[in-house]
Amino acid sequence: MFDLNQLKEDLVTANRILADHNVVDSFGHVSVRHPENPARFLLSRARAPACVELDDIMEFTLEGEVVGPVPGKPYSERFIHGAILAARPDIVSVVHNHSPNIVPFTVVKTQCFCAIMHMAAPVGRDVPNWDIRDKFGDGTNLLVTNMDMARDLAKSLGSRTVALMRGHGCVVVGRSLREAVFTSIYTEINAQMLGKALALGEIIYLSDGEIAANTKGRAGFTLERGWENWCRSVGRPYYPHAMDTGPGFSRTDK
Repeated sequence: MFDLNQLKEDLVTANRILADHNVVDSFGHVSVRHPENPARFLLSRARAPACVELDDIMEFTLEGEVVGPVPGKPYSERFIHGAILAARPDIVSVVHNHSPNIVPFTVVKTQCFCAIMHMAAPVGRDVPNWDIRDKFGDGTNLLVTNMDMARDLAKSLGSRTVALMRGHGCVVVGRSLREAVFTSIYTEINAQMLGKALALGEIIYLSDGEIAANTKGRAGFTLERGWENWCRSVGRPYYPHAMDTGPGFSRTDK
């Protein structure tokens, strides 16, 4: 039987880790699909990620409707999570952030936001930049506050892992909560390094082959190694998961 309480604890931990790595600040959020009902997801009430506690975790339908106890006001952008999880049955977790390292790449038309290091390979070479203005006009506050907006964002994301949001931030998805957090952290690091590299000269991005080799062969051990370390950094309990080492990797992979 699945331990739902442990998953909620991991969701609290995910919030703390993302805050510790400056992926989120007082704003931003992370969700996880309900393990026993894929038509629902778990997400904190509207609270700064570093402050999230177990009792803050709420349950929602994929339409963004609250199910069960209401410990506080929900995030106004919870629809992002519902729409993406509905469109992507392969995805378990969604992260949304307003990173100041990401936003500059959302407002420059000529600059590609692509992976430049192996750890950020899931970012890929084809990152869309969704602009809420294209469909919803120039009178919005750029927040995704209903399902129509969220579905349009999910459509832009498509089958990818990352989508930028013009003047706003980005969304990152994962096949597990830990993968979404891992990819979010290295998307943030990729943005920092790409910004620095652009000041030095012409960029060499990862090739399609390099991206495929890294994403298809990434070991579960790699995610666990990062998660265990980050749990310790934020003083949260670490619950080990089974490690699928994947093709081409071993338990000693780097």
